[in-house]
Amino acid sequence: MFPRTLLQHAHDTLALLGKQPFLKNAYLAGGSSLALQLGHRRSEDFDFFSDQEFSTLEIKAELKKIGKYTKDNETPKTMVGKFNNVKFSLFYYPYKLIDRTTKYVGVNLASPKEIAAMKLVAITDRGTKKDYIDLHFLANKKFSLEKMLEFYDQKYHILESNRLTLFKALQFFEDANNSDMPEMLEKVDWEDVKEFFRKEVVHLANKYI
Repeated sequence: MFPRTLLQHAHDTLALLGKQPFLKNAYLAGGSSLALQLGHRRSEDFDFFSDQEFSTLEIKAELKKIGKYTKDNETPKTMVGKFNNVKFSLFYYPYKLIDRTTKYVGVNLASPKEIAAMKLVAITDRGTKKDYIDLHFLANKKFSLEKMLEFYDQKYHILESNRLTLFKALQFFEDANNSDMPEMLEKVDWEDVKEFFRKEVVHLANKYI
């Protein structure tokens, strides 16, 4: 694990959350979970997911017992806010895990395989530089893009109908170009990231279309 990817206050906050029973059925995914496992960039958002329904009122009450929670957005199945001044979200996410989680300071971390599938969903909906860069480092350190598409299909079972949408999203950077560059711990050039995906899409399109 790479704890330096989190600022000390965020790391302490994560450890505090890891002690709480109300998150035992949730897992941390997104950039912070991936950064802890790959060490490529800093991250400060805690995005938790659970395939079991929960009471936002109960979770909010529990958070307020152990720290300061402020609400930004809330629905019966979604919580978005700040806990001890760290961005915190909890989503009901009715998709089964395709891989085992890993425990870190008491928190269930989604695996790189899981996060790869979820990041592919993210780029089809206004992807950011962070999303593409995370996929780029996954491709460099863990899995081929083709393999990540397989994980996407294992989790969501819609690759065949969504393949063209994914190929388009993997080389559509207009939204991402206008998003912030994450604070990197390993060097990367945004133009190189875009070129990587353009080449990968050409290769995969020739194979599957």
